[in-house]
Amino acid sequence: MEYAEIEKEASDRLDRHFISVWEDCDALVAEGIREFRDRWANYSVHSHRKDPRNHLKDAHADIKKETDKRPIGELILEVLDPKVSAFLNSLPETHLYFFPTPYLNIDYSLLQASKAELSIPEKTARERTIKFGKKFREDTPLTNLIVMMGFKDTHDAIKQQLRHFLKTEHQCRPVDFRFQATVDNLLELLWALHLTPTRFRHHSPDIKINARRKQTYCELCGQRNELAEYFYRLDNNLLDLNDLQEANDQQKTKLQLSHRYCAHHRPRNKDGRTWNPAYKSALQSKEQFEKELRRLQLHVAGAVEYRPVLDDEELRSLSAEELIDRYVYLFLEGKTVTQEHVQAYFEYVKHNFKCPIAVEGETKRLIDEAAVRLTGAGTLLGADDEGKLRDIARQMVDSRLTDRKKQILVLKQGLNQTQISERLTELEGKKISPQAVYKSLHSTDSNFRI
Repeated sequence: MEYAEIEKEASDRLDRHFISVWEDCDALVAEGIREFRDRWANYSVHSHRKDPRNHLKDAHADIKKETDKRPIGELILEVLDPKVSAFLNSLPETHLYFFPTPYLNIDYSLLQASKAELSIPEKTARERTIKFGKKFREDTPLTNLIVMMGFKDTHDAIKQQLRHFLKTEHQCRPVDFRFQATVDNLLELLWALHLTPTRFRHHSPDIKINARRKQTYCELCGQRNELAEYFYRLDNNLLDLNDLQEANDQQKTKLQLSHRYCAHHRPRNKDGRTWNPAYKSALQSKEQFEKELRRLQLHVAGAVEYRPVLDDEELRSLSAEELIDRYVYLFLEGKTVTQEHVQAYFEYVKHNFKCPIAVEGETKRLIDEAAVRLTGAGTLLGADDEGKLRDIARQMVDSRLTDRKKQILVLKQGLNQTQISERLTELEGKKISPQAVYKSLHSTDSNFRI
């Protein structure tokens, strides 16, 4: 029971990087697998880097690019190979045949025969053995196999030998159970490495695109970056003739898709020679854009609660930054999902579906309709609507909605222009005329008035 609790805790901590350790697994190999699963997020099966960047060594695994991670072979050599080698050396000689290694049941069985007597698979394995023979070491059994065959073929070869062991030599002795559990555990680890997503996706037989690059939003607005947009349209069969023609035109060079910017904000125009003015303009206001986005995200997530503006005395108690926060609250009022919406939705589900249900068919349709009706899903802003919030932040910046305009719009709820100018003069410590207030009000985009 204690062992299961330890594994459950490790599973919760490591999430998708978890690899289970079998209870009967050899103690040395189990120790190696635990260390491997704690560290392998920082390594990649796609990386061939010799010396990773120093400033990324301590970075969290999830924020590293695959090209910034260290090769997974380094971790296997350091953590697993010594443990597996010690495990194999501790086995009776009869068990060694059932774990494939180039020194025993692969190398000798193939090289003793002439090339003419070998089948096609055996010829391929023999050529691999000759090619990589100089790299084989007796204390690196896993690396020898992976270098020669790859993760999947290594997994299949070990699994085939284990099946043969279960059919012929397994006599229910402790050493047999230990051997079986240890090999099964290594098979699980190899399969997890094999299932690591491929780095490339094919647009056509002749064009492949690196799918491990960032596929999120444009850094300057709420649209998908070019790479994400392209894959979205490819997956949903939305590519038009112009897209296909462009890909064919660039087939001999390279299909260039930005993983940082959308088509509107890409640094250079498609001819590759002229700068894009929209990019230059948006880049100059990037800091303000990110500031507006953070404010919107905080308010939509309900991080701060505000009361409606009541009177002049309350306004005079507010600082300039609080006026800006009050503006964001008033601007988003009625546009976001509130706690009342969520509570109404849960009450609906609780009273109409009292027993455990399978959410499919008619039931799923009813719940989806209730979610839209009671929470405003699809129309009101939620905490996960990052794209919409980014678009609003970009529109605020492009329409020159400054912090002063926000302050004026909030103060306008209870004060006239003269009173607003006096309040701003008090806040900023310099003279703000009523005419300046008037000009700011009339130059504010109607979409952002409250």
